[in-house]
Amino acid sequence: MRIKVTSPGMDIKQSEIDQIEKDLEKIGRRLSSYEEVEVLVRAKNHSPSAHPKVHITMELDYGRNHLVAKADDDDIFVAVRQARGDVLRQINDRSRGGHSSFAKGT
Repeated sequence: MRIKVTSPGMDIKQSEIDQIEKDLEKIGRRLSSYEEVEVLVRAKNHSPSAHPKVHITMELDYGRNHLVAKADDDDIFVAVRQARGDVLRQINDRSRGGHSSFAKGT
């Protein structure tokens, strides 16, 4: 799995990037049957007075699938984990026997 973290206008340390990559390992395990898995994480600061302060956009490409998840929080790691959870739900919905309303026939 290839992971790219960008943060225009933000100062992210290498240790923070390492933690983000560690948080995304769950996606890699879930998609281990795919040869090419790419994750792009964009972190953006809202204005200092804004609440929440960090906006995360996560894009995931695997097979013919392109998924996007967004999350906002004051803590970058919380926002990344929220976006990761959304991506994992989307993966489950697309898999055979997924839990989406489409899969349930409603």
